[in-house]
Amino acid sequence: MVVVEKRSCREVARALRKQPRAETVAELQAAQVDRFVCYYNEIRPHRAKARKTPKSAFDSRDKARPTTRGGSFTRELRVRRDKIDQHVRVTIRYESKLHHIGMGRGLKGTRIILLVAGRNIRIVTADEQLLRDFELDPSCDYQPQSRG
Repeated sequence: MVVVEKRSCREVARALRKQPRAETVAELQAAQVDRFVCYYNEIRPHRAKARKTPKSAFDSRDKARPTTRGGSFTRELRVRRDKIDQHVRVTIRYESKLHHIGMGRGLKGTRIILLVAGRNIRIVTADEQLLRDFELDPSCDYQPQSRG
């Protein structure tokens, strides 16, 4: 159900004063408030809305829709600056899960840039030397160095 606009509170109060007094809150809600909200939103035309009812004006507007995951146009694109840790690996989060990417021993402490496009990961040094270019395997937590 569409909610009554804030500026119509006076109209709600005015309409309720004309109704017979309700004995309980549930009775007031069912017999009076719900009936007024239905009338206000679905029956009564509104001048500011080109004589349309508020509900029909609301229903005719375009609604925001979520984008689908996995399509090429919605692919996750990220650039991250990092450093290869003491265990000679880089950690990245993909779909809320951590994955460890193995690097060569000689790269320990090297500053890197990770270029992430969905599952495709490219790791380059700060001076743009390509270290790894591979597709992440989401079923494995550890991506060994030999894969890239």
